[in-house]
Order: sequence, then C-alpha cells, then structure tokens
Amino acid sequence: VGQLPQSDLNMSGSSRTNDVGRKVSSPKARKLPPTTTRKGKSASSTKSRNVVKAKVRRIEKKSRTQKTPSRSRVMVKSEASTRNEVVRPTPEECYYATAALAVLHPHVVERNDDRRATLLESCSLRDSITDSVISTMLSQNTTDKNSKQAYATLKKTFPSWSDVVACDDLGRIEDAIKVAGLAKTRAERIRSLLRKIKDERGEPSLDYLRTMSDDEVKEELSRFKGLGPKTISCVLLFGMGRSEFPVDTHVLRIAKNRLGWVPASATRESAYEHLNETVPAEVKLDLHCLLVTHGKHCHACAARGKPQFPPADGSRLDCPLSKSVMPSKMNGAEAAIKKEEKSAVPDSGGVKSSSSSAASTFRKVKVEEDDSITNKRLSVKEES
Repeated sequence: VGQLPQSDLNMSGSSRTNDVGRKVSSPKARKLPPTTTRKGKSASSTKSRNVVKAKVRRIEKKSRTQKTPSRSRVMVKSEASTRNEVVRPTPEECYYATAALAVLHPHVVERNDDRRATLLESCSLRDSITDSVISTMLSQNTTDKNSKQAYATLKKTFPSWSDVVACDDLGRIEDAIKVAGLAKTRAERIRSLLRKIKDERGEPSLDYLRTMSDDEVKEELSRFKGLGPKTISCVLLFGMGRSEFPVDTHVLRIAKNRLGWVPASATRESAYEHLNETVPAEVKLDLHCLLVTHGKHCHACAARGKPQFPPADGSRLDCPLSKSVMPSKMNGAEAAIKKEEKSAVPDSGGVKSSSSSAASTFRKVKVEEDDSITNKRLSVKEES
C-alpha cells in the first residue's frame, strides 16, 4: 500500500480512508476494552475489594489478640445466682471475721458499744452532721492523730461554722488545719461548702440531711468538692448511724489479698458497691472498724508486710483471716446475730437497738474454727 495522499485523511481525527476506499477507525478514537480478570471483573474493582478484605482481616486479628476481662471479674450478682455460684462474702464469713477480729482488738468494739449505747449520731462523738462532714474531710490522706489535731485547732480558731463562712482570709483557715496537710485545698473546700450551704439554706448547717434517705444524702453531698463515695459513706455510718460499709485502703487491701471478697482488679468504688450490698447490716460498723484497725497492726494484712502499729513486743499477730481458712459456716456467731436481731426493738429514729450489741454478743460466744483449717479455739472471756 502506497503512501496516502493528504486529501484522503479525515481531518476530524475520528476516521480515515485507505487506498481501497474503506473507512477505518483512527487510533486516537479507538476505545480499548478494559483489562479483565478470569471472572470478568475489572482490575480496579477487584483491587478495592481486596483492600477492604485486608482491613477486615486486620481488625479481626486485633480483636482476637486483645485481652478481655476474666468472666469471674465481670460477673455480677445475678449471674452468680443463675450459675449457682456463691456470692462472697457470705453472711457467715462476715460474722466469723467480726467475731475473730473482736478477740484480737476488743477495744474497737468497746468503742463502738459506747457509740451505740449513747445513740450519738455523730462522727467521733460530735453533735452535728456538719461536724461529721468537716472532720471526715480533714481525715482524708492523713493519720488519725493529725486529723483530730487539725479539727480541734479549727474549732478553737473558729468557734462556729458561721465564723468560717465570714472569714475572707483563707490563710487563717489554712494555718488552723495545716497539721493535716494539703491545707490550701482543704481550706478552700471547707469554706466553699459552708458558704454554699448558707446561701441555699440560710445557715451553714447540714442537719437537714437527717430527713433524707441514704440515696438522697449521697446525691446531695456528692455535689461538693472533696466529698467522694468513701467520705460520704463514713458520714452516713458514723455521723448519721446509717447502715453503711465504707471501704478505705485497709479494707480494700484485706478484702482483695487476704479474703478474696473482691477481685484483684477491684477499685475502691467498685469494692464499696459490692461490699455495701453483701455485708450484713448488723456487723457493718464493727467489721469496718475492725478491718481498719487490723490492717494497721497485722503483718500479714499490712501493705508490703509493714504494719503502721506493730505489736510493741516485736511479735506478730496470729491473723485469723485468709482466703484458705475462712470457714463456710459459723453457726455460733450466726445464731447469736439472728437471736439479737429478733430481740432488737426499733427506736424512734427507726434504728434497731438492744441491750447488747452484735460485737459484745460475739465476745460472749466461744468461737471454734473448723478443725481442717487451724485446729485452734478462740476463747472469749465473759464481759464483767
């Protein structure tokens, strides 16, 4: 085929005529078919599908490798009941722990007996809920000695809470409570709380809480900075005589490491929610105070095995608490508690009272541990 004359070319570029007179498509206008796979799908579509599948596989692999909480750790009480598993602590365990610790620390239950006998609804035998709240705020993250000294100095400097409200010099409040530490933060929170109550109620007094339910008190006090679940629970128990079980660092450590009543991953808040529901109401006051005291004196239950107040003679307490030795049944203590419950008569405030407290009843009962556990007998002397 010879060279085509220029006149034979179609100037549009879409087609041309060859020397035989037939029109052929121009290479520029020819549409090439898309590259296809064996299944007839375009390569671009297949590539995007593969990318999506790869992402799905990576997500699935990541989810399989992630650690999930143990079933036992997330199991709630209703699940345990459904699966016929025992929810701990059982009432019998609580009765036993209270009785056994009362033998080691009799002064604790004697002090609680005084509280119950005088029917004082106050923290550390004080006469108002406001006193209880302020003193409990001062007890946070410090020793009992320092918190008591700080409270005494505060009351000496400011005889009434109205004096604290009227004080514009925050430094005076700080100086009064500096022995407890964190003076600036505590002073700001105490004055802010009292001023807010005065603005809302006309006077800096929290005694209006007496007419509220436990849940209402918790909701009301949680509005103020510095009042967390543990502090509010202490106010309810010591300041208002309510059925509460505060969880401090000693209670949490013993419940986790020694008794196994809460999982190792439990926080103070989650432990409080669980123990406040499961510990019997009649032993909450004694058991809480006994665990706190025991955690300060017992080598086995103290943090890092170093008690804050070890025995003066250098010996170690014979600790009755352990995951392996807690008996499943404590008939003597349980019977004593149930008997006292039936004989208790509600007072005008709806609080049950009786001639002898649950703790003093424990001291009159001989507590015999299971032979397979320690083969020991705890003999308790009769009260004079």
